[in-house]
Amino acid sequence: MSWIRTAIVSAAFLGVASVAVAQGPQGGPPGGHEQGGPGMRRGGGDQFLFQGITLTDAQQAEIQKIKDKYRAEREALRPKGGPEGGRPDGGQGGGRPQIDDATRAKMDAIRTKSQSEFRAVLTPAQQAIFDKNVAEMKNRMEQRKKEHASS
Repeated sequence: MSWIRTAIVSAAFLGVASVAVAQGPQGGPPGGHEQGGPGMRRGGGDQFLFQGITLTDAQQAEIQKIKDKYRAEREALRPKGGPEGGRPDGGQGGGRPQIDDATRAKMDAIRTKSQSEFRAVLTPAQQAIFDKNVAEMKNRMEQRKKEHASS
């Protein structure tokens, strides 16, 4: 009879373990630092810039101040998508709203300024990783532009 109890306990344990594995890790990215924030795509934006960098509490506070400083400017430039907002060009159809060249240039300028300020908060070793992440992000953006232009 004890082997039946052992089998039932083992099956229950495996069931609980499989649910835990299926749910995946809880919390934020490794290192315990939540990067990004409101308006940031999950896994993209500012979060990518700090990939592989462990920030001190003081650095995190400074980075957050910089993000907050530019948040309103970014939000003002962001198109109002969705069913009620429509496309800024007045066109019909789905997909992401299109951004005109002048707005894109303003967004790029804000991104460049904020990245420069982020970099100033980092140590030289962290700056090297940050610079590599910025270069990778620019490459990905260029790749997306090429893919978008060809479709």
